[in-house]
Amino acid sequence: MEWILENVEETSLLHPETFIIPSEQERSTQQPGKLVRLHFLLTNPGEGGPRAERMWVEVTGQDEVSRQYTGILTNAPEYLKTLKPGDTVHFEARHIARTLLREGDPLWLAVGEKLALVSKKCLEPGSAVHWMYRQTPEREQDSGWRLFAGDEDEAYLNNSDHVRLMHVYSIMDKDPSLLEPFKGEIGSAFERESRDGEWKAVRDWVPEEEK
Repeated sequence: MEWILENVEETSLLHPETFIIPSEQERSTQQPGKLVRLHFLLTNPGEGGPRAERMWVEVTGQDEVSRQYTGILTNAPEYLKTLKPGDTVHFEARHIARTLLREGDPLWLAVGEKLALVSKKCLEPGSAVHWMYRQTPEREQDSGWRLFAGDEDEAYLNNSDHVRLMHVYSIMDKDPSLLEPFKGEIGSAFERESRDGEWKAVRDWVPEEEK
């Protein structure tokens, strides 16, 4: 066979900080019409070529007993020759690397596919985001969001090894409570006192570029 589907659950366990996938509940309850991203691993990748093609599949059904999904490939593969748009693909929750939300979905965000700058302290076990603000984006793929644990000092943040760029939806997969703050406009800022605390808008925060 030219390809196999990547078990993203195993990959996420091996690389928990860099390979973030939707929750098990979300991956197990996809409905017909939803779009999910699967990783098609090439069994014999060419030299200099990719290890996988990451493509979107539209869910068409799910077996009630096996919980296996069926779907239709929506992308045109660049490297795989045995697949084409419209082909049927069988997959399981363990293969879903990303879900795509459409506008109108309660979890949809205008900046969901864009990037945010995240302090690595937010990703440490037992930690979380406590302070976040949105500045004017620096480029097209930048959401403008900057997220912090709240106890970083200037020296820590000045070290580029201590910050990461992450997709907004990937951050939400780790902490769904960020949904409402992420709806904030440029110039918004939010804080909370604890991991489970209520988010509060910070009214007197001024973006750096306006000071």
